Amino acid sequence: MKKLLDMFWRGKIKNSLLTCFLALALALITLISTIVFYFLSDVTGEARIIARFITIAALLVVIVFLPVVILVARKISYPLEVLAQGADEISRGNFGFTLDLSANHEIDTLALSFNRMSVKMKDQREVLLKQISMLEAQKQEIATQNEELAEANAHLELIAITDQLTGAYNRRYIMREIEQELSRSVRHSLPMSITMIDIDNFKDINDTHGHQVGDEVLKEVVQVLSSSIRTSDLLGRYGGEEFIIIAPLTGHQEALILAERLRETVSKWPFETTYGFIKLTISLGVATSNGKTETSQGALLEQLLAQADAELYKAKAAGRNCVSPLYIEERAATS
Repeated sequence: MKKLLDMFWRGKIKNSLLTCFLALALALITLISTIVFYFLSDVTGEARIIARFITIAALLVVIVFLPVVILVARKISYPLEVLAQGADEISRGNFGFTLDLSANHEIDTLALSFNRMSVKMKDQREVLLKQISMLEAQKQEIATQNEELAEANAHLELIAITDQLTGAYNRRYIMREIEQELSRSVRHSLPMSITMIDIDNFKDINDTHGHQVGDEVLKEVVQVLSSSIRTSDLLGRYGGEEFIIIAPLTGHQEALILAERLRETVSKWPFETTYGFIKLTISLGVATSNGKTETSQGALLEQLLAQADAELYKAKAAGRNCVSPLYIEERAATS
């Protein structure tokens, strides 16, 4: 009996479960038929003895094969339950989960395939995680490079439009901005003003204290002017010790007020240099466009700059440290 059960357990009898079921079914049929024959038939003597023997044999077959059927059924159902549990573990992400069933050949083959699949999925998952990690690192590196590139481009753009010494906008950029603001002024018939600024007696500073002190003065003048103008205004270095301020949407009187405030601020400012503190003054010339013109925009731009420059020289001729304004009537300009 033990050997028979072991043969069923190890899967050494092919189709063992089907064999057990067939034997059990045959025994049950024989048992039922014999009982019916024994109790319902009118038999006596030797026939009754034979029926009794067959009944006992059928009962023995049922007693022997019923536990075997139960054991074999359990032997098959248990591995399936374990396989289902393993599939559930993998579905939860527990890759690498393996089974050790030690069942019949078919079940062991299925378990072996399951284990290979699980290990392969674990290896593939590790490879995928490494690839994801590498991609994340590359993504971060690319993002860092893009930030550095954006900063470098912004720095290059700033270098392209600013004066290297003072940090103010350079002449090329400020001229482009004047042209654009003048275009808007003409398009919408709105005023705009420019102010020319020149540092008084700047040549004497260079001659007396050297160009290093002169450069220090230029840089600090830009700082003072930048902190005194409005956020909408633009300050640029026109050339040498001359600067220019664009004041969009600014009429004649507003431009005069701005120019006077700048003149007063600079005249009171103690400019600190390696030589020591230096007192400075500036002269300013203001020119305003009312946005109404019959001339071309290029001619209007040249006229606006010429008028501001002329007013600056008038301020210098008047003794420096002053503002000399002139309101431009572009319509009257013919040459």
